[in-house]
Amino acid sequence: MVYFLYTNYTPNSAETNRALSYLKSLDKAGKKLEVIFFLPDKYGSKISFQFTNIKVTYLWERFNIKHRILKYIPYIINILLFRLRLKRGDTVYIYGMNDVKRFFVGINGVKSFYECTEHPEVSLMPDKLRRCSLNEHIKTCKRLNGLFVISTALKDYYIKKGVASDRIHIINMTVDTSRFDGLLKNKNKEEYIAYCGKVSNNKDGVDQLIHAFSIVHKIIPDIKLYIVGAIPANLSNEHNIKLIQDLNLSEYVVLTGMLPADEIPQIMVDAEMLVLDRPDNLQARFGFPTKLGEYLLSANPVVVTGVGDIPLFLQDKDSALISPPNNPQAFAEKIVWALQNPDESKRIGYNGCKVARIHFNSDVEAKKLMTIIES
Repeated sequence: MVYFLYTNYTPNSAETNRALSYLKSLDKAGKKLEVIFFLPDKYGSKISFQFTNIKVTYLWERFNIKHRILKYIPYIINILLFRLRLKRGDTVYIYGMNDVKRFFVGINGVKSFYECTEHPEVSLMPDKLRRCSLNEHIKTCKRLNGLFVISTALKDYYIKKGVASDRIHIINMTVDTSRFDGLLKNKNKEEYIAYCGKVSNNKDGVDQLIHAFSIVHKIIPDIKLYIVGAIPANLSNEHNIKLIQDLNLSEYVVLTGMLPADEIPQIMVDAEMLVLDRPDNLQARFGFPTKLGEYLLSANPVVVTGVGDIPLFLQDKDSALISPPNNPQAFAEKIVWALQNPDESKRIGYNGCKVARIHFNSDVEAKKLMTIIES
């Protein structure tokens, strides 16, 4: 049996979207496997549709304690009981779960695979139970049958750390192309550009995007900026709200908060363009933004900073508009150019959509992943 292991199911998160893109494609391909979720999210969320070939098990259903600390008692018990279930010939694919992933590696006769989509200094934050040290993480990765990464920089990093290169496989960012099938632009709507994702300054440079938009607003005053996504209650959020007020943009920047996942594709399609002002930092250089694939599938022009592997897939003024990072003025100029050159922008959006359907297709990447697991 092949088991896909996740800590929990959290709708709209990048981790969950990547998981669903894999699972939908594997189910469509007729692959038999079981998905295990060990903990509930705070809402007890579950996948809202039925798979044909894939079994989904929420181990927390059988024994769940709704207490901030005590809830980890059934988590530990379920981890240990599931480990006892594994037998020779089984395979486990692990996503995240840095606090406990070592329990599933090195079991006699059981193949183990792990997926890493961030630099360890970013991903090895304190997990549900404990923070996994870098040495422990690397030691565990060396014992895997296979390590899946999302970028060339991550692959090079693990090779330098001593993980065998033939065990490291790049699985591109994946998108579920069916989410955009049949969607048409609503012409009776206000004009806006959109950012969709977690409202994060460190990861996605939302504060820099607001600065860039203030420059755009002086040239094209009627356009609005929609910031679509969860707004964390932290200092960066307070900073962004104050920044919007200080730049006199309160009437032109719309903070929608979290919206249902099935509404996001239409919001992207209705936008004039999608924007992602990622800064040049550790997370951007070694990761890859999962939202970028959906941006491209909208067939609208995308303005994005050229960090990490993004320039390996997208070319400036051909399939996207590529801006240098940490430069609001340059980013604003790309936005203004796209708004003032609608015919060229439409061509760029169309080409970007083709890139997403070829290189970020979940059917292709899920098949690649499963072929490696089964080989």
